[in-house]
Amino acid sequence: MQLIGELKDQKMALKIIEGLKQLGIFCEIHNLLEQEVYQIRLIESADIEGSADQLKKAQDFFRVSMGFQKPIEIDQEWLKIKKIPRGQYTYVLVMICIGLYLLSYSVLGDGLNNALFIGRVDSSLFFEVLHGQIWRLITPILVHLSFLHILFNMLWFKDLGYLIEFNFGKKFLLFFVLGTGLFSNIMQYLVSGPQFGGMSGVLYGMLGFIWVHKKLTLDFEYSLPRFDMGMMIGWFFICLTGFLGPIANTAHGSGLVAGIMAAVFYQFKWDKLRGKYFSLGIFFLIFTLAVEGYKLGGRYYMILWYQ
Repeated sequence: MQLIGELKDQKMALKIIEGLKQLGIFCEIHNLLEQEVYQIRLIESADIEGSADQLKKAQDFFRVSMGFQKPIEIDQEWLKIKKIPRGQYTYVLVMICIGLYLLSYSVLGDGLNNALFIGRVDSSLFFEVLHGQIWRLITPILVHLSFLHILFNMLWFKDLGYLIEFNFGKKFLLFFVLGTGLFSNIMQYLVSGPQFGGMSGVLYGMLGFIWVHKKLTLDFEYSLPRFDMGMMIGWFFICLTGFLGPIANTAHGSGLVAGIMAAVFYQFKWDKLRGKYFSLGIFFLIFTLAVEGYKLGGRYYMILWYQ
């Protein structure tokens, strides 16, 4: 007989058993005298699947009767991802971001961030990059401007990075981070200027890649829960409204598009489904640029230098 719950109040135990009986679920009380505890146990039927269903219903009834909160259930997709071994490249990138964030609160802070942004506010378009400081095209992904910013980004990057590194290899992860980071950084810079940072563009790229790769490769073992995908896409659209202040929305959107395209072209073949996601990526990029341009009154950063 499977345990449903235990309590010290005999009257309450009898009341719960009576309530379960009205639901067609039959139980017994077992009194543990040495502990003064009453256990409620399910009388199992020959039907194993039916007993499992009754056990869950009985445990839910017991929880509600006792006023206990429903336990937090972790999606099975995340449970599988959490079992993936730590990826070396992912771990190093997380440590670099954390190290730079801590250094930003030292005397090196302002100078460090200015050296990692694509350029200075008073510089002309790509001035520093054109004068040899090529690292600036990628280093903004390593800069985080608040504790919540780096906490949120690193928690996501750790899990998604481990997943990609484990399934596609260290070199693929490195080129993926460089590619999505480069594209999202340049697009954000051209739209709104050099003062931005964070791994968010790469994260949206990872989300887009895993999501589309799973759609195109059904036997791929891992996927992301629908709720989390919906939450991240919903968060993107909320940020896109501008109500939450200045956020690197173009980096988010272009990173997502880069991830979708990486999944589409991961295998050298073409079909209607790949064409569908390719078109979706193009549409999403145009939509993001149009919304951000509307908010800027058409005054994209790249245009300002030629007026």
